[in-house]
Amino acid sequence: MTQSSVAVVLFELAVLTGHVPQGRGLSAGTDERRQADRAAIEKLHQQDIAATLSRDPVALTDVWTDDAVRLASGQPAEVGKQAIRASNERRTANKGFKVLSYVPETKDLTFLDVGWAVEWRTFPASYVESPGGEAKQIRGTVLMVLRKLPDDSWKCFRGMGM
Repeated sequence: MTQSSVAVVLFELAVLTGHVPQGRGLSAGTDERRQADRAAIEKLHQQDIAATLSRDPVALTDVWTDDAVRLASGQPAEVGKQAIRASNERRTANKGFKVLSYVPETKDLTFLDVGWAVEWRTFPASYVESPGGEAKQIRGTVLMVLRKLPDDSWKCFRGMGM
């Protein structure tokens, strides 16, 4: 597997993790609402961390909205949750591939308006391609547009990584 292929796999497996900084952004709502939104986004990040480390294709798909679009360098756009799920199934079929570590760092989380946010982050990760294989390292960058759902949870609406 080439390093760029591994980057695509790790991006697809780990698209929404990281710490939510108390960074700047447009004010849209009360402090209590903003704190609740940050907590809900952090919950989404934690779900994605768990899904990434377990490589669970269903859990990896659950972080996306039904009308999501996922973009990765050198790959066709995955439009809609069904296309993302199919890709996750293909990407996790190699049971020997294991993510050993994934340490995302959100660089910025900006609330654009009520119900919308954008974030970007970087991550180092390590993985093996097969049991007993040599651990390899990779770094990536991700840009996400997040949407708040009617139940007050947040999911990824658009995502792009390299």
